Amino acid sequence: MKQTLLFAMAVCQFILTAPNYAATSGDYTYTDNGGGTCTITGYTGPGGDITIPDTLNDLTVTILGNVAFAYDNNLTSVIIPDSVITIQRAVFANCDSLMSVTIGDSVTTIGFDAFDDCRSLVDIIVEPSNLSYSSLDGVLFNKDQSVLIECPWGKSGAYAIPDSVTRIGDEAFFECDFLTNVTIPDSVTTIGEWAFSNCDFLTNVTIGNGVKTIGIY
Repeated sequence: MKQTLLFAMAVCQFILTAPNYAATSGDYTYTDNGGGTCTITGYTGPGGDITIPDTLNDLTVTILGNVAFAYDNNLTSVIIPDSVITIQRAVFANCDSLMSVTIGDSVTTIGFDAFDDCRSLVDIIVEPSNLSYSSLDGVLFNKDQSVLIECPWGKSGAYAIPDSVTRIGDEAFFECDFLTNVTIPDSVTTIGEWAFSNCDFLTNVTIGNGVKTIGIY
């Protein structure tokens, strides 16, 4: 229910803020942001392994718009170019076959639910030169890996959170149905809201002695 409401909110936000025109270049629809940049608003290609272009009709791609690739079940992997600065809400939501996403070095913002309900996703990879985010074993972190932002939904088996982590973010493991065991180190002080909600086959969580706050659900 929560997931459906959040996605509906993202769609409504997109509809209310979308401009009244859109252009097309190859497999992509986009809007001109002004200043020589653009936002990708949709994808109509065949899917598979794709590399998003860094320019469309001589405009630099800086934003992946709300729900731009959502519900595309043919995508298997996506490489996001270094030109992209912002990944908006629910961009890849419900892409059932998506297994890996590579994030370029310029991304500074990743919207809420960007990878929501991608049940085959096992690898979120961040270019090492990115100054805002990082990845380790396919899991998304902030740059210094003190905050665990998102475990991909397709990750399976046992997972030990690195000792660098002090906070597990909101919904970090939300609906990671294939995880069976999670070990939280002593370094973690905060577990965010909905952090392990709806993990159907998670049978064991070991909580370290540093945890002071556990969020709702």
